[in-house]
Amino acid sequence: MTAEEQVTEEPSGPPVALAPSEPADEPPAPAEEPPAASLQEVDFAALRRELAEEKEPAPVRSAPFALFADSASMQGRRPKQEDRHVKIPDLTKAAKALKMPIDHLPQPCAFFSVYDGHQGQQCSDFAAKGFHGKLLKRLSADTDPAAWTEERICSTLKEICEELDSEFLQKFRTSPDGTTLVVALVVGTKLYTAWVGDSRLVLCQRSQMQQLLAVAVTKDHRPNLEAEAKRVKDAGGLVLDFGMGVYRVAHDGYEEKMREMKRQQALGMGFSGKEPVALAVSRALGDRDFKAVTGKPLLIAEPDVKCVQLDRTHMSMALMCDGISDVMQDDEICAELEMRRPGPPDPVKRCRIACGALVQEAYKRGSEDNLTVIFVRFQWEGGYQEAPLPSNHPYAIALAQAASKGTTAAAASKKRRQEAAASVKRQKVDAYERAMAQQNREEEARSKVDTNGAKASESKPKESDKEEKKEEEDDEDGMTFL
Repeated sequence: MTAEEQVTEEPSGPPVALAPSEPADEPPAPAEEPPAASLQEVDFAALRRELAEEKEPAPVRSAPFALFADSASMQGRRPKQEDRHVKIPDLTKAAKALKMPIDHLPQPCAFFSVYDGHQGQQCSDFAAKGFHGKLLKRLSADTDPAAWTEERICSTLKEICEELDSEFLQKFRTSPDGTTLVVALVVGTKLYTAWVGDSRLVLCQRSQMQQLLAVAVTKDHRPNLEAEAKRVKDAGGLVLDFGMGVYRVAHDGYEEKMREMKRQQALGMGFSGKEPVALAVSRALGDRDFKAVTGKPLLIAEPDVKCVQLDRTHMSMALMCDGISDVMQDDEICAELEMRRPGPPDPVKRCRIACGALVQEAYKRGSEDNLTVIFVRFQWEGGYQEAPLPSNHPYAIALAQAASKGTTAAAASKKRRQEAAASVKRQKVDAYERAMAQQNREEEARSKVDTNGAKASESKPKESDKEEKKEEEDDEDGMTFL
């Protein structure tokens, strides 16, 4: 048995104290670990503040004004409606819904446009559906606010117009129709306007003397302008004068074709060729027969672009087609839109009522075209400010004349009101006199008719007597006339 297998038996009896034995060789104690570094005290109050700052949303930039807009459109005396229009009072919200955010631009952002089609509605439809989409795609591509300068936004609007024209001509190769347009892009307090043709944008202000001022932002592209007429003639086209201040763009040989067409129609032969067309604008989108794709670029799609700094003197703006501007002056349009009318307090509904009244007034004045208008009202935070009265305004001229004579502004204003009242009174008196004169003429005509009738009835018996006497004389001569 080995020593490892031996079992030591414990002795019985009381325990016996054992002498201490010499300590056995023990393994060396492990080296003591250095004390752990004390935990850094956490500032929970600062941590809570930091977390709260992270959860706070970015501060929203307040807009200097609010926009309220609505529109009205009427087919009018045309056989079909060829106008189209788009209004987006909150372009930022629309861009976010389309996954093309433009939050990096100054607020508010809005978009309005009117497309006046001619020879059909395909081109106006195409432009109305595509313009704002192309614009949002470009504006959302670069999120650097400093990159969107005034020059870049203007060039972007110009590029979109020319791109739409090129795409329409490529897609609709047999469509002859075209469209004019006017576009308004509001970015912060800047108004960017692009227009092609005779669609118009007008800003409305109120002067120091409570006079409405109409500021025309656009200038119609018509062939009666010297620069436009020169460009058309250099391209090989004609500028024809149709009278009453109406000029049109046509191809060479237009008058000969019209004469030939009328001659064949007069002979009952009909006209087998294509009827020649003359347009009242010198720039437009579409119009394939007048573009470079057919050989002669009589019309171009290059827009004019302008930037206007909005301020508290601007009360509203209106975008319209030429169906309205042809029969009404700019100041008349502003006066009609700003006229106080009974209605609901909702500013959008009031804009709609004003648009409807303007369209009806243009129709009453004999407009032969489609009628479309968009009315936008600016509601500034600090209210409106009065604009300075232009020196060429009739009221300013009257004040200057009064000042030269030594009269006060109040006296000049009173004199102007008296003259206006006297003018209205004269117009009423003249109208009454014309009505009375017309009534007298009608009564004289009726009396003449009655007198002539009486004379005719008196003359009939005399003629019959003469005939009887003649027959008696014939009988006496022995001759009978059957």
